[in-house]
Amino acid sequence: MDTLFSDKTLRREPADRLVPPPPKGWRPLAPVRRAVLRLEQQRWFLPAAITLFLLFTVELLSSSVSLPLGAWSVLGMFLLVAFLLGVLYEYVHFLQPREVARARSLVLLGTILLTVLILTRLGLVVAASLHQTFPHIPLSAMRAALPVALGGVLLTILFNARLAFAGSLSLTILTGLMLEAPLDYFILSFVGSLVGIFVLARRQDRTAFFRAGCAIGLANAYTLLAFALLEANTSSLAVDIVGGIVNGLMVAVLATGLLPLLEQPFGRTTAFTLLELSNLNEPLLKYLILTAPGTYHHSSMVGTLAEAAAEAIGANALLCRVGAYYHDIGKTRHPSYFIENNTEAADRHEKLAPSLSRAVVMSHVKEGVEMAREYGLPDVLVDMIPQHHGTRLVSFFYQRAKETADPELQAVKEEDYRYLGPKPQTREAAILMLADAAEAATRILTDPTPARIRGTVQKIINGIFVDGQLDECDLALRELHIIANNFVRILTGIFHHRIEYPGAELEQGAKKRSENGDQSPKPAAEGPHRDGMAKKGGAKDAQRAGMPDGGL
Repeated sequence: MDTLFSDKTLRREPADRLVPPPPKGWRPLAPVRRAVLRLEQQRWFLPAAITLFLLFTVELLSSSVSLPLGAWSVLGMFLLVAFLLGVLYEYVHFLQPREVARARSLVLLGTILLTVLILTRLGLVVAASLHQTFPHIPLSAMRAALPVALGGVLLTILFNARLAFAGSLSLTILTGLMLEAPLDYFILSFVGSLVGIFVLARRQDRTAFFRAGCAIGLANAYTLLAFALLEANTSSLAVDIVGGIVNGLMVAVLATGLLPLLEQPFGRTTAFTLLELSNLNEPLLKYLILTAPGTYHHSSMVGTLAEAAAEAIGANALLCRVGAYYHDIGKTRHPSYFIENNTEAADRHEKLAPSLSRAVVMSHVKEGVEMAREYGLPDVLVDMIPQHHGTRLVSFFYQRAKETADPELQAVKEEDYRYLGPKPQTREAAILMLADAAEAATRILTDPTPARIRGTVQKIINGIFVDGQLDECDLALRELHIIANNFVRILTGIFHHRIEYPGAELEQGAKKRSENGDQSPKPAAEGPHRDGMAKKGGAKDAQRAGMPDGGL
């Protein structure tokens, strides 16, 4: 016996009754972040910050070493430190992405270096005091415990491994000057930093710090053993190795505590933060799932496409996936006006003027940015919300406006039906734009064969490229080809035809459903509406897929 459930109750439960997540409460580091953002806009901020950092570093080093020539020795220290920091600045300016070369990022880089130098200086004071209290502990063991590798660990997490390598090299030279240490200490510090960088380069979990700390401790022990055997001096080897292991543990603890203090004020978003935001228990994602389930499914599919494409070209795959999860959160304000959430959305827009429909559809970008800022999402995710549409044309409502407009009155302007932008500024935002358009376009195909999927994806990417949406990002033509191939591979696997299983039970089940008054469900790919209110006919679907944007 089949049980029929009425859908009248479901229809009377609008998604608007769901309570949106509350905005983020007071954040202690928010005032510091706002101050950094304001200062970044001032032209004098970066030169002043560099000058202060240079002077403070020279003062810190000069107070730790002997100065046989007095002021002339200070001048020599100034020239050496200026050279090291100048080389590091040029490295960042010419060989790092634009995001790293921003003023706030350079200030963060200097803050990390200065923090490690201050901790090293304090460690020297503590080591001298302990050596007087416990003279049987050699000073070399206490120096081995100084957490110089902390700089490489923080730079790897907050920036990338390449910048961490250059920063660690500069930092080990500066700490070597501070300690007036021989070559073996420089190699000890640099090897520990390199090991920490290599361990963290591919890790994306909170235990990575302690894994890196253990690896640094073992690397220190290895280096100390090698130098002890080389110099034929093993009298303090055991105590030195203990100091090297303590070094690794201190790096793990300090990195765990300092990361939030450095990440939030300077607007950096680490892999750890992205992993936390990708959790489906996040209030904003839960609200998206319950309020606009179709949009959430679309976002999940876009995330899969974007992540695969980003991995193929060496972009930030995790950022692409998490950005896809949140790129359409603005649709939760009016979910019933978007076809993926409500099959009657087309009828709703038929009753509205094209200009009003355009305003409703385009408003999800502005409202998404507002929700993201209220909820406290990182800037890198907030920026991807408007950039995933760029300045593309809402073609369906534009064509409809041209058809219904009175030629004697004012003509319909194309710029009125374009998103406000900006265009994608990063490779990740561009990948998100391509994945979003490709997923929506292939979903309207009535017969999604591999050949038609490939043709649709190529039309979408070519249309976006010709429209100039990729002019301000760093994607190359070769990378676009790789992205298209990955899109086709995944979409073909998603929309492949299943085998029809013969059997009387299936036919009898269909007959019973017909007798009960139920309609046979249509395949998802053959629904009456989709993005852009697709009509019947494969040729028209493919043609519409090649347009800059559909509409719904």
